[in-house]
Amino acid sequence: MKNVIKTTVLLFAITSLIACKNDSKKDSNKSISTDEIKTEAGLSFSENTIGEQFQHYIHIKTALVNSDLDEAKSGAIMLTNVAENDSLKDVSTSISTAQDIETARMLFAEVTEKMTVVVNKSISNGEVYQQYCPMAFNNSGSYWLSTEKEIRNPYFGDRMLKCGSVTETIK
Repeated sequence: MKNVIKTTVLLFAITSLIACKNDSKKDSNKSISTDEIKTEAGLSFSENTIGEQFQHYIHIKTALVNSDLDEAKSGAIMLTNVAENDSLKDVSTSISTAQDIETARMLFAEVTEKMTVVVNKSISNGEVYQQYCPMAFNNSGSYWLSTEKEIRNPYFGDRMLKCGSVTETIK
């Protein structure tokens, strides 16, 4: 009887752990709508299309933080579809066809440069944090944008998740 109880408890514990692990994966890969960005971060832009672009930018960033190339490509396709700037379209298209995560990360640095200009011109409410990792790309360093102050490094993912600092708050 004790063995049956132990086995039942063990199976329940394993099932619970697996369920919790799967739930956390679902949450971390969840796409965020423009309305959710406005609500969660109090963030809005002078044009809805900029909000959509920024949403897809954050999608790519989150995928790179998670070292998920397929999801980064998916976000890049969505960004390409709503981008109005041809150079932003070109570089996001390049991410969508990247063959490896490191190439996608290098291209993301270019997307960040272009998005930073767009965000600076059109943010109407809330804050966006410009963050910087001095070790990215063989210590050349690179920036990215975030809706949170907490560092989640897209250039190293889980290898150096918290490497970086906030360099500017865009309001």
